[in-house]
Amino acid sequence: MESCVYLDNAATSWPKPPEVARAMADFLDRGAGNPGRGGHRLARLAQEPVDEVRTQLARMIHAPCADRVVMTHGCTDSVNMAIHGVIRGLLRRTPCRTPAVVTSCAEHNAVLRTLHCYAKSDVIDLTIIDVDAEGAVDAEEFLAACTERTALACLTHASNVLGTLQPVREVGHGLRERAPDALLLVDAAQTVGHMPVDVEAEAIDLLAIAGHKGLLGPTGTGALYVGPRAVPDEACASRLFCDRRGGTGAVARGLEMPETLPDALEAGTCNAVGFAGLAAGMAHAPADRHEREHRAVARLLEGLREIEGVTLYGRPTAEDRLPTVLFNIKGRLARDVGALMDHEYNICVRGGTHCAPLLHQHLGLGEAGGVRVSPGWATTEDDIERCLEAVRAVALTPVVS
Repeated sequence: MESCVYLDNAATSWPKPPEVARAMADFLDRGAGNPGRGGHRLARLAQEPVDEVRTQLARMIHAPCADRVVMTHGCTDSVNMAIHGVIRGLLRRTPCRTPAVVTSCAEHNAVLRTLHCYAKSDVIDLTIIDVDAEGAVDAEEFLAACTERTALACLTHASNVLGTLQPVREVGHGLRERAPDALLLVDAAQTVGHMPVDVEAEAIDLLAIAGHKGLLGPTGTGALYVGPRAVPDEACASRLFCDRRGGTGAVARGLEMPETLPDALEAGTCNAVGFAGLAAGMAHAPADRHEREHRAVARLLEGLREIEGVTLYGRPTAEDRLPTVLFNIKGRLARDVGALMDHEYNICVRGGTHCAPLLHQHLGLGEAGGVRVSPGWATTEDDIERCLEAVRAVALTPVVS
């Protein structure tokens, strides 16, 4: 059997650089103490990869200081920490006020389901902005929905379905003019590691980061950047309430959680072995990966357009998008195409709604969704040609009723 062609990097990157597994094994073998707990050598060794990742991420996203990068269990954990933190913080401070939240239909369920749990109970007023045919939010329309009651605006940095980049910088600066009390949460699950991110230049208050995608780390790793408008340097003025309580490394005395970052949001033992792997993944990402991914998507789009019966969605070229492509084959369900690609051609793609049902509804795809192909750092030209050959064969195969 031919080797597997993995084209589901929007879900998680694979393969990982070999140094990732080696770093994790080395951590477990030599330094798997409890990070931040205790002053002995194994505890100090265990803290090193956590601090290294925190410092690397702060530098990568241009955070004002590393302490503002809170280590989490993944991007969904980060999103939940941010949304629950802002809404519950506001309700504690002004319980009679109903906060307004603005987001888009292109969001991942990590954002939409978390907001929905408040909206269905009338705890917040939720406005969801549509996108255009290419999956892009109109910044002016988004900002027009923001008012003095808006406490939070949530916008994905790039669609996990279409790869479409969103106007984060324009929204960020416009929000501070139109609704200066509102915070901007950006879901950067698909972008950090794939493209430059600058939280200060783009006026981002909260940035949710996945460790297992563009950063090439293991699953169960992530981070939340917390800007000074969300948690000022005067910690007692924090706008972010955290109901996760427990032990912290720096402060063990008393029953109150520490007020300073990152300890205020990092209760419990973190995934230090995962962060050892994440540090290695970030350090060993190939320098030319972005050019290779760009070429792979350009060829993929070109080849799919040549196949009769294939419908492409999103932007027509490889410009202004991440390495993610969505398509359908006439007469076939997306999940069936994904299963055929896997079982008959040993190619891993993903069929369905990709945890973004509102976007699929907006595109007219309903519950069937589409077939998502997402090349990664290790994708070769031959992998793309094999994928195109498989799609061509599936498109030409008669559907058995």
